[in-house]
Amino acid sequence: MVSLSMGTKIGAVRALGAFLEGAEAVMVRVEARFSPSETSGRTEVVVTGLPDAVLRETRRRLLDSLDECGLRVPQGRLLLHLVPAARPKRGDSLDLALTLAAAAACGHVDPARLEETLWLGEVGIDGALYAVPGGLAAAIAAAEAGVQEVIAPSATAHEAACTGRVMARAADLLRDAVAHAAGRELPVIEIEESGPEAPPSPAGLDEVKGQAAAKETLLVAAAGHHNVLFLGPPGSGKTMLAKRLAGLMPPPSLAERIEITRVLSAAGRWPGGIARTRPFRAPHHTASHAALVGGGPLVEPGEATLAHQGVLFLDELPEFRRETLEALREPLESGELLISRAHAKVMLPARVLLAAAMNPCPCGWLGHPKMACRCNPNSISRYRGRISGPFLDRIDLRVEVPPPSLDELLGRSRGATSPTEEELRERLERASFTRAARGQELPNAALSPEELFEWASLDTKGVSVLERAAARGTWTARGLQVIRRVARTVADLDGCSQIRSEHVAQAISLRPAL
Repeated sequence: MVSLSMGTKIGAVRALGAFLEGAEAVMVRVEARFSPSETSGRTEVVVTGLPDAVLRETRRRLLDSLDECGLRVPQGRLLLHLVPAARPKRGDSLDLALTLAAAAACGHVDPARLEETLWLGEVGIDGALYAVPGGLAAAIAAAEAGVQEVIAPSATAHEAACTGRVMARAADLLRDAVAHAAGRELPVIEIEESGPEAPPSPAGLDEVKGQAAAKETLLVAAAGHHNVLFLGPPGSGKTMLAKRLAGLMPPPSLAERIEITRVLSAAGRWPGGIARTRPFRAPHHTASHAALVGGGPLVEPGEATLAHQGVLFLDELPEFRRETLEALREPLESGELLISRAHAKVMLPARVLLAAAMNPCPCGWLGHPKMACRCNPNSISRYRGRISGPFLDRIDLRVEVPPPSLDELLGRSRGATSPTEEELRERLERASFTRAARGQELPNAALSPEELFEWASLDTKGVSVLERAAARGTWTARGLQVIRRVARTVADLDGCSQIRSEHVAQAISLRPAL
């Protein structure tokens, strides 16, 4: 440790910290300078650089925690400045960096190593360190900034270690972090790599009785990452189908698993390691705008971000607020949500596969073979009109889900054409192999117009089928491109490198007008 005489003024020292902004971490440099005074009679702590209320309260905790460790701050003025100054800072994750910078400015810690390490954690008045969310996001930001070491409380440090890109060390007491800065290094956390987990099976699809057409549509949605809408009366199995979509999708790659974990970590829902399965989120139709797409005073991730790289299920679709659904239009195409505030703009990841379900009319019984519909044409039109044309245009697949028969419900008949789980899995693996064989990384739903011409070209018969269908219906340019993307997925499921006319016809049948 360094000894400080009361007449000495130490130059500015620096420590690295980070705070969460949406689902990403922002690196912050804490600059500290202490000016001793024999006449002030007290220690004045000033924090500048747009700190929030939590960071301003750190001033009192900082002095008590240092005193608890025997590191007394003398009388004088301690200035703590957060860089970049013009960016608002929030949260308690900067506590440890602020405290160590203060200790170094007062001569208790050698400042040489503080800039080489990212310091994360909340500091208690008794010198204990508490975990903070976003350890994985902070480690990614540190690695991108060239910082190779992260010191944090145990839970946060284990998150950081999961990236494999930094050396993470756990410190659960402030004195441990001070000792590390003094040269007594803490042990590096070793993450044991387990073998690859078997991909999840199409969970319980055999439990859905009948519904051959709906299962076929579900397979197309999973194989090509196509948004899907289930339309049918109550109790027909719409929700059961949607809940099995995430398990039917191809298992996430390592990069996708890290993205999923980063979002969960930022939301304080770290799963204890790198996530292995795709998320499934099903917000209630009363969810607010901020709850669904993110926002609020501190810009918290919403359900669309929590479902990143997974499934976002909207049951009772027409019952959602119209402005809330409209906010999903852009992220359904771009995979990102831009939240704008007066002081900042935050980009949230939201690459989701949308699964939606709705009744055919307000009472729900339109088209039911036994129940009579009580709705008049105007009420049906108003009910369906709650979903705007531009939003509906972004849903690639639409399928009617009729009520299953009594024989199917009792297990006496599976239906001659209803596929089994094993059959669906075989076709899904065939589609993945076909897509990989042509060197395509993105799912078919994300193909650009240029990539469509490269990988989804139509022969003469296919063009003819598309022209006849376009002449009969009113389709947008987006809708026509969707047909080509879906046809590419249908061909992949058949193991065909070239799209045939029957693939185009099936793609058209999967997008009926509502």
